[in-house]
Amino acid sequence: MRTHAVAYICLAALFLPSVTHFARDAFDRLDAVRHASEYVRGPFYLGDANWGVEYVQPEAEAEGMKAGDAVLAVNGRPIDGFFVYYGALRNARVGDRLRVRIQTPPAADNPVRDLSIELRAYGSDPGAAGRAAYIDFALRVVALPVVCIVLGFWVAAVRITDRSAWLLLVLLLSLAAYIGGGSGARGLFGRESVLQPVFAGFHASLALVAAPTLMLFGIAFPERLPLDRRFPWLKWIVVGQLLLVALLEGINVGLWVHHLGWARPVQRAVELLTGREGDFGAAVSLVALLVCVASLGWKTATSPSRDARRRLLFLDVGAVPSVAALLTFLIASRIGLRLPLWSSFLLLAMVLAFPLTMAYVVVVHRAMDVRVVIRQGVQYVLARGGIRAIQIALVVAASIAATSLLSGDPGMLRVSVVIAGTAAIVAMGGRFADRLRGWVDRRFFREAYEADAILSDLAIKVRTIVETKPLLETVAGRIAESLHVPRITILLNEGGAFTPAYAFGYRVPPDATILEQSSTVTRLRKQQHALVELDNPDSWVQLADDDERASLERLQPELLLPLSFNEKLLGIMSLGPKLSEEPFSRTDIRLLDSVAAQTGLALENGRLTEAIKAEVAAREKQKRELEIAHEVQERLFPQQYPPVAGLDYAGACRPALGVGGDYYDFILLSKTELGIAIGDVSGKGIPAALLMATLRAYVRGQIIHHQTDLTTVMGNLNKLVYESSAANRYATFFYAEFDAGSRVLNYVNAGHNPPMVFRQTSGGREVLRLDRGGPVIGLMEDCCYRQGCAALEAGDVLVAYTDGVSEAMNARDEEWGEERLMNAVAAHRMAPARALIDCLMTSADAFAAGAPQHDDMTLIVVRMI
Repeated sequence: MRTHAVAYICLAALFLPSVTHFARDAFDRLDAVRHASEYVRGPFYLGDANWGVEYVQPEAEAEGMKAGDAVLAVNGRPIDGFFVYYGALRNARVGDRLRVRIQTPPAADNPVRDLSIELRAYGSDPGAAGRAAYIDFALRVVALPVVCIVLGFWVAAVRITDRSAWLLLVLLLSLAAYIGGGSGARGLFGRESVLQPVFAGFHASLALVAAPTLMLFGIAFPERLPLDRRFPWLKWIVVGQLLLVALLEGINVGLWVHHLGWARPVQRAVELLTGREGDFGAAVSLVALLVCVASLGWKTATSPSRDARRRLLFLDVGAVPSVAALLTFLIASRIGLRLPLWSSFLLLAMVLAFPLTMAYVVVVHRAMDVRVVIRQGVQYVLARGGIRAIQIALVVAASIAATSLLSGDPGMLRVSVVIAGTAAIVAMGGRFADRLRGWVDRRFFREAYEADAILSDLAIKVRTIVETKPLLETVAGRIAESLHVPRITILLNEGGAFTPAYAFGYRVPPDATILEQSSTVTRLRKQQHALVELDNPDSWVQLADDDERASLERLQPELLLPLSFNEKLLGIMSLGPKLSEEPFSRTDIRLLDSVAAQTGLALENGRLTEAIKAEVAAREKQKRELEIAHEVQERLFPQQYPPVAGLDYAGACRPALGVGGDYYDFILLSKTELGIAIGDVSGKGIPAALLMATLRAYVRGQIIHHQTDLTTVMGNLNKLVYESSAANRYATFFYAEFDAGSRVLNYVNAGHNPPMVFRQTSGGREVLRLDRGGPVIGLMEDCCYRQGCAALEAGDVLVAYTDGVSEAMNARDEEWGEERLMNAVAAHRMAPARALIDCLMTSADAFAAGAPQHDDMTLIVVRMI
């Protein structure tokens, strides 16, 4: 974290001078273009370190100045810095005369001459004003620096510890300084500012660091060159020379502003490193560029990582238009060819292609194949752009028609009709365009839409599959079909280790074992999914031990999904790369997370059902079977009661035959919301218990989605129970959700004994019956349900029960009945929830007087505090 903080501080320290410099530069150039007829142009250009005049304008040549003359003073002030000359130009006006003292070299005793040069307007220079100047300003001075600064600093901020991101930032700033420096010497040396030498040197250094930056990028990205690992000092022979030249040139140019005398030794040092004409420096820069190209090309051909090859190929493709554009600029400047205005836009976009692709390959998690990007991008842009063109044409046509109709004296009625008609056409055009865009999305991204539908359907379907092998086959097959994933492995937990239970797309099933204590399992317990980058040195995979990493390499996953239920990791789904090699999108991962969650639920349902069946079938004696089933069923009932503010609640179930079909549950939906369920499956014994277990799994599966419409929950439960049970099997069921904040109880009663709310009023006892709902579940395929609502008050007691309680019988076949139940509640209504359940059970047993229990007895008590 400390390293990140230091890196962000450095990024901010670079951001401030960069933005300030390029903003000042843009303002200078805009001011010069806007006032080209008021500002003066330089009659000549001072050469480096004032070692001779260059580029003499006609007005200076007319006064006797020629190239090579030494300028000694301007307006009576000795040239001790370029500010003397360019500052005078900045403050002069058209028609003023510039007094210049010159001497013609090489003889020091040549006479000194004083010239008086009339200053002409800046607009006298070709391209200084007019449309061309504004286009040049918009492209080079505004658009290019803005794109470079925004893109460079964004990439560096996103990948703050990635060296490649910082190299990209420096390259973009260098590109902006080299191509986008628009204000020229007048802007660099004419400002009267204490910081101007710093900005001038900053600009000069930035313009020279592109070559060493590209060389370092080529060597380091995406992995270090093997030669550089063996001889890390070798690159600094070239890079060090170029960086030293950039540093010295920055110091040199900074000194030019006010201290030319100090600059001359630095200038000589620069010339010593680059050659008198700069030929040696150009050769070294060319070597740096060749090393960059050779490194990237060699890695493209030899890299064992497919992701690295995709990144490098993408980079190679992006380099082609950039190099072509730069060569076009270079050739045009050499032969004096003036390019048309429209080509400036195209060439600038081509120049930016390489840094844009660099940003993509640095930032993206997993690079897509170039063909995929080009195909989808071109098709989508053309199609969507065509829709936009149609929409604009429709608006223009409507405007023209409205204008023609309103010509002359139209009258208020016609005006109103035309305005309303035009608005209607525009609105209908917008709706048509929206529908057409949706069609385009489905047409060009049909696979994504189909995958969405397939995976959504799969997430619903797996909940009804309770057998493990068909479940795994269905899940793997549908995912492979929808997302075109050729290799899928599902590992299940067997004895503390996850081993392959089903593999798809392998010649030989992978021999992979992932222990419960492994970093993979630890990560999947904390996250909904894990992206795997085996060849990334910064990936979490590097934390795994050798055996675990070897297992992952055999699986070759790109995405791992946990198959969990109630925070228990049941299995791991390993998905290999897509056939298209494009990464999994956010939509893919969101849908796969849902499928994995439902698969985990189905695995738990299947395991529970299979466990009950296996335990029952494994025993020959019914008593042992009932004991085993009773233990399993007891685990299905709530083992803990999470605290909910304002509630005291409890439940109990006593089956008649060891196991039964009664069911109750408390489901904590949030800190203030509690789900309350009670049901009674028809029949008794093992069949009822199995259906009860299935009902419990279905209930929890529905509540995971936290449906706000309880009628939908009950309708889904009815269909699931109907499809998974015999024709004579059904269940009465009551489900409610209590909100402690509002103290409102929403419920649906599916043919169950209406729970009762006991309320003490000034007039005595009041009993509310919760009977709103519909028929029993599982008996008919399609049923409609209604939702009820009750506002509970402090002191209210909710009692829910099954008919085994109200219909408890004594030896004379007399039923205990609801009236006795209500009297028992009234007699002990102040008791805590658990104690009240015990009192009610005791009262029912006392009435039965030892008679056999003929039905399962289940009670729920919820007390409002």
